[in-house]
Formats: sequence, C-alpha cells, structure tokens
Amino acid sequence: MSALLAGLDCTGETWSVALVRGSECLAECGGLNARAHLRWLFPALVDCASRSGVRLADLESVAVTSGPGSFTGLRLGIVTARTMAQVLGCPVRPVDTLEALAWNVPESPRVVAALDARRGEVFAACFQTGTGGCLRLTEDRAFTPEELAGALESWGGGVLVGSGAVRYSPVLEKVPGVRILPPVFAQIRASAVALAGQRQAPLNPLDLVPTYLRSAEVQLHGVRP
Repeated sequence: MSALLAGLDCTGETWSVALVRGSECLAECGGLNARAHLRWLFPALVDCASRSGVRLADLESVAVTSGPGSFTGLRLGIVTARTMAQVLGCPVRPVDTLEALAWNVPESPRVVAALDARRGEVFAACFQTGTGGCLRLTEDRAFTPEELAGALESWGGGVLVGSGAVRYSPVLEKVPGVRILPPVFAQIRASAVALAGQRQAPLNPLDLVPTYLRSAEVQLHGVRP
C-alpha cells in the first residue's frame, strides 16, 4: 500500500490541508481565514483523517509549502508541520510554494506561478505541467510587475496563475501569448503540496527552514523579528 502523506499550506490569505495516498487525495479542506491559520490547520487535518478512515499516527511524512510566501504564513505552516512530525515521529517534506501553485494548471508547456509579494513585487517562476507532474523551467525570483512582463515576453507568454497574476493583470495581460486564470485558481491546494512532496527528500523536522527570497519588512526597518 502506498504511503500516507499530509499536505499543508498557509503561505497566503488562504489555508489548506489534505491527506494523500499515492496519487489519490483521500480528503481535503481549506478556507479563507487570514490571521487564524494556526487555529484551523490541525483540527481540519483531524477532520480529514476522520472522514477518510485513516489515522494521523500512520503518516509517512508531512509535506508543507516552505516558501516563498508571507512571512507569518510561512512560519505558521512550518511550525505546524514540525510539531506534527515530531509528535508522530515522521519526517517533513518541503515543497516550493510556486511549484504547488503551478499544479493548479494540469497540463501546459508554460505555466507561470505568480504570488503577490506586496511592496509592488511578485514572486514568480515558470514551469511545465503534464502527466509527469511539474517540471521547473526557471528559478523563483521577486519581480516588479514590469520586470515580470519583460520576462514573459522573452519566454513567449504562458498561462499565469496566482494572486500576483490577478493583481497585476493590467500590466501582464498586455504581453502577447499571456493568459491569466481567474482568482478561483489562485488558491494553493494542499493535495498538490502532498503530491509534490512525494518527489522531495524527507528532512528531519528541525532542518526545515523557510525560503523567503527577500528580507522581512521588520528587518528592513532595523527591527529584529
């Protein structure tokens, strides 16, 4: 029988949890509860286990989005994943947030996952998706909307998905060959996190660290977080 994995995401305004065995999603739950992720994640996962008839004690590992994303959301997700893994005695599997977002487009030669990074920037990377999963074409990077538009032009356009694509659509949709998916596709699904996590090497929970891509705003103002 295939291993049982949990998936977690709370890198943005939304949160999602899921249980996956092999290629099958057993249960998934999510919502929009900004600033209350920590209160919802574990109870929702317990509910998923109950509905799918499995035990969290049988988890092989816990997959979690490790960045980029909001600083608070990343910390909460990683703390939850670490705590679960330590209690259950299993490893964690870090998943790139933009890769998990790209899974929302099941088959395309060029998917650009774009998260709103605030401060007039977008976290973005380009992927190819298909039956084999998600293939990375570029590294994660923070762009201004104008810089991302220039990159899209050099890549030949693509399908754009995510909060950054929606927010800056007036700039990005001018690029030839660009198609921007509506906001309903912008939520990261924990089932995609778990599926992507199957391809990642397991880590000791204490070795799991977030990927920020840039310094926190509090650090930029000289305040230690």
